[in-house]
Formats: sequence, C-alpha cells, structure tokens
Amino acid sequence: MFLISKFRVYLFYILAVAAFIFIGIHGYLTFSELDKGDAMSIKYFAENFIFYIIVLLIILTTVFVSALVKSNNIYKELEEVIQLSRQGKYSGGAQLRKLGVLGDKIIEINARLNSLNEMKSLKISSLSNIVNFLLDKTEAAALVLDAQGMITKISRRLPEQLGVSEKDLINKYAENIFDQFNFSNVMIELRKAKYITIKSPLLIESSAAPVHGHLIVFPIMNYKNEISNCICTLVSEEELSKHQTVKTELQSSSGRNKMSKEVQELPLFKRFSDLFH
Repeated sequence: MFLISKFRVYLFYILAVAAFIFIGIHGYLTFSELDKGDAMSIKYFAENFIFYIIVLLIILTTVFVSALVKSNNIYKELEEVIQLSRQGKYSGGAQLRKLGVLGDKIIEINARLNSLNEMKSLKISSLSNIVNFLLDKTEAAALVLDAQGMITKISRRLPEQLGVSEKDLINKYAENIFDQFNFSNVMIELRKAKYITIKSPLLIESSAAPVHGHLIVFPIMNYKNEISNCICTLVSEEELSKHQTVKTELQSSSGRNKMSKEVQELPLFKRFSDLFH
C-alpha cells in the first residue's frame, strides 16, 4: 500500500494523459504519412491506434476516479472514528478494520499509545497518592493550587487551623476564600521570586472571625519552566520570622556551620539537612 499526496496523484494523471495524447497524435500523423502499402489499410490502422489510445485514456481515468473515491472513503472513515472518539464511543478498531492495511497499522499505533497512556496514568496516580500521603502526615497547614488558582488538595491540619470543614476548601478558588489573595498578582510575583508572602489577617468566607496568619506561596514548575501548581502554607508570625531568617542566613552564609542555632533547629531545615547530608 502506497500513501501519496493528492498533488502527486493529479500530477501523475495529467502527465499520463498528456503522454497518451501525444503518442496518439504523433502515431496517427506518422501512420497517415506512410507511402508504403494500401492507403485504406494504413488509415484503418491509424484509426485503430487512436481508438486504443482513447480506450487506455478511459481506463486511466477510471482508475484515477476510483482511487479518488477510495481516498475520500478512507477520509470519511477516519473522520467517523475521530467523532466516535470525541463522544467516547470508539470500540477499539471495528471501524478501522474497514481500511485494510492502513486500518491495521492505525490500530497497532493506537494500542501502543493506549499502553503508554496507561503507564503515564499509573505514574500520575502514584505521584498523586504520594502527595496525599505527605499532606496527611505533615504537621504543616498547607494547600495545593492548580494553574487556575483552585484548591485541589489540603493537609490534614489546615481545616483544623482555619476552623472550617474540608468541603469549604476543596475545589474552591483561593481568591474566593482568602480576601487578600489575588491569584493573578500572585502568579506575576511568583515569576519574579522563589516564594511570596501574603500577610494577615486573612478573612475566610465561612469563618466569622479573621484568621491571624500568613500564607507563604511556593511555585511548582513543570518541565517547560511554567508554573503548573502552587503550594501554600499557613504560618504564624513567629514561623514567618524564622522562615525569613532562614532565607537571610542561606543567602549570607557560605556554610552550614555559620548558621544560627535557631535556624538549624527549624523542622523544615532539618528535613532538607537530612536529605543532603
């Protein structure tokens, strides 16, 4: 089976038709100018030659038209498969088998892609379960935002600290919950810094009293270096000052031994220290 563009098919057809017409006219004139033999026989032979050329042209045109019709049918079958896939009704190859060898190859490619997608889905679900496990075990009051600012995951401690239920947070937009949280501005600032701080008091819709705390927002980048998620932690004034002390110490100190005792005793710092030492 050969797959060629329509331009090449049309070009081949035009060249073939032109060649047959040229051969037919040239042959007819050549036979007509012959002086040997009976003139009637030569004319009869020349007319038969033209007739055969016309028959060949008809056969060539029939093959060309049938090829175009077949190509159009293949295109319609593929369009039908695409529509069924969009509607979730694609059965896995019943329609594609009508296309012969091409359909078998597409089914083979589709099976391979489904296998790769299943592997990716398993990996994504595993990573999601890891995130859920860490959020359930951590003592930090944290939440995870997607690229649109919707809260997708929260830690076990966050609802307790905010005094709200989990349903008041999950699948809600952060800027609709925290009155000082403007997600567009947050995204702009995160492109300039490693994290930003939103200071208290934080007003929550479902809570009558303001929450005295600070949100520290960290960007999570994808492989294209784009912000795909954000992790926000709710900290007190004391924890925020320690966090800023960590930042100052890390920027000014050339080694771990030069850091203050207060910085070295931070739980977050200890975890990173355990990882890299």
